[in-house]
Amino acid sequence: MLFFFAAVALITLFGFFKSYLKYLPEFSRFPPVVHIHFLAFSAWLTLLILQSLLIKQKKTHLHRKVGKLSYFLAPVLVITIAILSKLQIERDIAVQNNNAPVSAFIAVIDITTFSLFYLLSMIPRKNMRWHVAFLIAATLVVLNPGLSRILNQIQYGLGIITAVLLPFVVSHSIIGFEKIKLKKPIMKSPYFLRFHPIRIFSSPLTSMFTTSPRGPFLNIKSYYNSVISML
Repeated sequence: MLFFFAAVALITLFGFFKSYLKYLPEFSRFPPVVHIHFLAFSAWLTLLILQSLLIKQKKTHLHRKVGKLSYFLAPVLVITIAILSKLQIERDIAVQNNNAPVSAFIAVIDITTFSLFYLLSMIPRKNMRWHVAFLIAATLVVLNPGLSRILNQIQYGLGIITAVLLPFVVSHSIIGFEKIKLKKPIMKSPYFLRFHPIRIFSSPLTSMFTTSPRGPFLNIKSYYNSVISML
């Protein structure tokens, strides 16, 4: 897991380089909430890497003590995501680009899934398999914005389809590793719990990507309406 969390950190920092990091230390260029979010986000990724190192070194007691920092970081992340999403929705409304419903929808999904996965990771802390599984799930939610920025530079909309498919790829990879290498039963794997929520997004999204006559994801409002109709 150490390499996974380190990769997430590198990808995310690279994704935010053009929109944020390259302007530092011009702090006045951004509202304070952006800096608070970045600091909390950086601390979250650093904590995940540190925790992986502590487990690898079998320092379980210290791992549990350090992990309590997440009790502070997780709420800060959720609050700052909510504030930044509100600002984005206000910008969408101001320019009348019809993206406000989509921005609101994505914000609700990100906040809900991150909070849910984090809470689920904390409940069975003595069950390391479940604890790690839901921390990975929460980290994938955090990864999406940075990764999407990178991929959307290649082709607009590619970030969204990747955000939908990436949990499938990661979950199936881990399940395969558990089954082949660790001989653990597939049906009892915690990674299966993520499949049903993802299905809600993947069906209309994939349809839009493959059938839209105007190109993938240009009609993003229709994707939003398709998802809402399934909820």
